Amino acid sequence: MARLYITLYSVLFITIAFFFLSLTWFPDLVLHGTVKRYYEQAMLGAYELVELRLVEHPPSRWEQEIANLEPHFRYGLGLYSLDQIDLSDKQRRSVQAGELVFREEGEQTQFYKRVFDADRYLMMVLGPNPEQEERDQVEGIVYLIESRFLAHDPAQWPALLQQMDSAFDMPLAMLGLDDPSLPQQRLSDIEMGKTVILGLEEMNETYYKRLGDSQQVFRAGPFPLPPLLRYFNPILYLMLALLVALAVYFWVRPVWRDLNRIDRGVRDFGTGDLDTRLLVRRRSALKPLADAFNTMADRLQRLIHSHRELTGAVSHELRTPIARLRFRLDMLEEPQHEGDRERHISAMRKDIRELEELVSESLSYSRLDRERPELVLEPVSLNGWLNELSIDLEESLPTQRAVCERSTDTVDRVVNLDSRLMGRAVKNLLRNAHRHATSKIVLRGDSGDGEARIVVEDDGSGVPEQERERIFEPFARLDSARDRESGGVGLGLAIVNQIARWHGGRVWVETSSLGGARFIIAWPEQASGTVK
Repeated sequence: MARLYITLYSVLFITIAFFFLSLTWFPDLVLHGTVKRYYEQAMLGAYELVELRLVEHPPSRWEQEIANLEPHFRYGLGLYSLDQIDLSDKQRRSVQAGELVFREEGEQTQFYKRVFDADRYLMMVLGPNPEQEERDQVEGIVYLIESRFLAHDPAQWPALLQQMDSAFDMPLAMLGLDDPSLPQQRLSDIEMGKTVILGLEEMNETYYKRLGDSQQVFRAGPFPLPPLLRYFNPILYLMLALLVALAVYFWVRPVWRDLNRIDRGVRDFGTGDLDTRLLVRRRSALKPLADAFNTMADRLQRLIHSHRELTGAVSHELRTPIARLRFRLDMLEEPQHEGDRERHISAMRKDIRELEELVSESLSYSRLDRERPELVLEPVSLNGWLNELSIDLEESLPTQRAVCERSTDTVDRVVNLDSRLMGRAVKNLLRNAHRHATSKIVLRGDSGDGEARIVVEDDGSGVPEQERERIFEPFARLDSARDRESGGVGLGLAIVNQIARWHGGRVWVETSSLGGARFIIAWPEQASGTVK
């Protein structure tokens, strides 16, 4: 869960950080052309009006004429040579070619344009855009327009308006003071000769100015903001949403793919395909889930396989004693001498004990194979513990076919083990040795190289090399008739193998120097479990 959260957080953080960093260059990259056209649309007409004023005077009078106009331009109006203006090389080339060039300077925008073909460049400055500032910054342009009209006879105004219409890239009109299309709520301001601006908030500006004391009102606009500029902020928000959605998609895609694999795998496993395993990427956030499922699947498959084997083996093992019991019962139904009768009853008791042992061992093995117990480890003196264990076992055996030779090593080898489980494993090996030994059994323990070992040897017939792995399987016997005669149901060594594996170790058999079998249990001295 933490890994998924950290990954998602990182993806979102990087995406949002990239978005805000891109704001330093992306708007200029996208909007530069649109802003340039917008400013040209707004400013070229004003420059043409100034040039019309300058063309009436020789170049030597231009500075004075600009000085006369400057008071009407609140944010600035000036005439400069090229080396007096601060422009980039690219902007210098553009302005020399007669193009309108602009640059941002704080909250103001500076515009430059070459005057005719002279080495003189006219600068206009516009400021912020609330209504009062907007009125102040266009006041100079309005003054130029009004002066242009008032310098001519009103009869010529329609022709002048047509000329201006080609210079200003916006609708221009001449209206009477009684025209109903004038904004009635601002009519008094218009009559007083104030410049009235409407539509600022809607970014669709319209300008109204009464021309002197005449009954005519000059209207410019509406002057709509280009759609890209008008909707740029919503476009940015949309881009942020798309970036986040894209980032989340690329984060979700591998997780979704792994979830689909897990879903298919679980469905296949649920329909009985026990070989199904989940394969996901090594770095997938769902790798722990897949590993947990695979571990569970391995365990379930092993348990089901073990259950099937155990069921089949138990049913097979039950046939012989049950058949013998049936035979003995049939014999008892016929007239018998008292000695034969006692012999049959004794044999039946033996068969019942064999059945009880088979059921008991089968239940024990099934429980051990199904549940992995929590090992309760305790430090023990290995050889002393083994000696006590063998003495207890010998006292419980009805007959002893061999003598157990115990270790006389005085070195105190202390190892960690679960005394209950490991004791059961050792007793199973000793019982097995007592069944097959001719006369001698050797029991000893040692440790070294971080590993503890228990060795049980006998002088019996040994185990053929090709059978040394199979005998640790449930109900495996080298000689079924001999094993039944000597006792045992074929589960003892399988239980030993399970207990050794729980200790993180193993058990194997090899040829003993006594001529029989040598069984060795080895496990790490620092086995994992609860230390007592």
